[in-house]
Amino acid sequence: MGSVRLNDGSRMMRDPALTIISLTANYSRMTTSTATTSTITLCRYWVKADKEAEFRKLIDRHWPIFKSLGLVLDGPHLVFRGEQDGKIFYVESFPWKDADAMKRAHSLPEVASVWEPMGACCTTMEFPSVELIEG
Repeated sequence: MGSVRLNDGSRMMRDPALTIISLTANYSRMTTSTATTSTITLCRYWVKADKEAEFRKLIDRHWPIFKSLGLVLDGPHLVFRGEQDGKIFYVESFPWKDADAMKRAHSLPEVASVWEPMGACCTTMEFPSVELIEG
């Protein structure tokens, strides 16, 4: 079991799969009630061991910058930490406001001020975009 950090700064210690199910259900209700379609991004960052403290400070700034620029919805923002084969990784999940916001982020200096040093802290970054499937 890991530590889950929510966008309000609180932490939850529980099964991450149950947390995702619970928060995704809340996100689904929010998007249904506001008739909004967004793209949920999953980011997996493979962090260099000697850069983890620096990376944590940067990821703490990531969401507030997106929020202040109007790039994301109020939906769930999740950050997970894990280890695999002795290597550290973080997974971040958040809903972009729309496809244009996702594209616009790449041209904003405020976003680059976090993304560039985050890249220097990582060996690899993966960014699959997914959509919520309601069953």
